[in-house]
Amino acid sequence: MQHRLKDLLRPEHLVLNLEAQDAREALERLVAALVQTGHVEPEFARDVWEREQVFPTGLPTRPLASALPHADPEHVRQTAVAIGTLKTPVRFGQMGTDGSVSLDVRVIILLAIKEREKQVELIQQVVELLQSPGLLEQLAAAETAAQALQALHQALG
Repeated sequence: MQHRLKDLLRPEHLVLNLEAQDAREALERLVAALVQTGHVEPEFARDVWEREQVFPTGLPTRPLASALPHADPEHVRQTAVAIGTLKTPVRFGQMGTDGSVSLDVRVIILLAIKEREKQVELIQQVVELLQSPGLLEQLAAAETAAQALQALHQALG
């Protein structure tokens, strides 16, 4: 099954101006949005956090750092994407490091992918999206899911 990022965006999976003490709490809040709609099982939060400790997903995107957490599909019922913007940044380890290099992340794009073979394809779509001029600022400034979705759809074309 082909997954287009644009088709996976849902207003109930957008958590804007999230207040979290740390990356773990932010991830738990995003997973909760996916649990509520039946896309993942609650255990997915543990899977994502454990993977994040071994393979950090923070990206030094400009002007706002982002993170692209994901995990194996064991507790995924249906492929989905949750996007969170943080009121104040939380620290994520930088991708490609052992986590000793950290970034102050403001935008999190959580991937829950049912088909393991689709992970690389969806991650590539998200990385391309994150390079869209002005998108990260628009997401961080969005006050409603409708505003965030509009910015995402414009960037995705």
